[in-house]
Amino acid sequence: MEFTILHQTTYRYPVKIHESYTVCHLQPLSDATQYCTKYELQIAPRARVFTYVDRFGNQVQHFGVLPEHDLLSITARSSIATVRPAEPEPNPGVTREALVSDPAYASMYDFLRESTYVAFGPELRALAAIVGAPGGEDLDAWFAHAGHEVHAGFTYDKSATTVRTTVDESIRLRGGVCQDFAHILVALCRFHAIPARYVSGYIFSGHDALRNGQSNAILGAEASHAWCEAYLPPYGWVGYDPTNDRRITDCFVKIAVGRDYRDVSPVRGIYKGAPQSGGSELSVNVAMEALAGQ
Repeated sequence: MEFTILHQTTYRYPVKIHESYTVCHLQPLSDATQYCTKYELQIAPRARVFTYVDRFGNQVQHFGVLPEHDLLSITARSSIATVRPAEPEPNPGVTREALVSDPAYASMYDFLRESTYVAFGPELRALAAIVGAPGGEDLDAWFAHAGHEVHAGFTYDKSATTVRTTVDESIRLRGGVCQDFAHILVALCRFHAIPARYVSGYIFSGHDALRNGQSNAILGAEASHAWCEAYLPPYGWVGYDPTNDRRITDCFVKIAVGRDYRDVSPVRGIYKGAPQSGGSELSVNVAMEALAGQ
């Protein structure tokens, strides 16, 4: 499928600030499952944008705005083609022996250990006992099972958590958003020594809803989304969306990958000159459209 995506982030300040510095993870990745055909980033007030590739292979932009300003607008426009199947099949034959003997396994340190928001605390350990261990003969089936258990055991609640909520806090609350669902599945995989990474991106609801006859079936659409990828040789990185209890289809667009949300937050930054009485007001708008004929 082919998509166009508009992602606009706006910060409004009650008084003019002196300067701001911003880092963005908004450019879709190009890999074997999708290709970014066009990307542009517009900043207001105008700023010179610098780009680099981070340690995880993500395209990252950063910029500074030095003149005084009381509004910062960041608009990303992308065109992407995805080549994943519309109805992915299971990936049979992934054994523990195949995983640990895979040449890439030794380089998966970042995706096997704890990270800022993904820790093996008491709540996670208790949940892992309920979900059950993966065994050694079908890691892909366990991955889908764990994703389903997260989906079934937690409530999608936008008011329950924040972007800084940890895995143990999410489990204790039994609710959260796609970020929390993804963190929990990542943690379960790593706890059982299966490399797992956090994926930020988007999910398109239009055609998927028509396929399934469910107009309101997709959670996390029309906004930034997140899911989990586990390394399952010989298939490589395999994705699962615990928020919607499904494997990753052609309706998903991947932006960036990392250890957790902290590595791939869409927009983050600092500024000087904030008033003592209050901070900035943030608004985010996302529009994702499939090209005609899809």
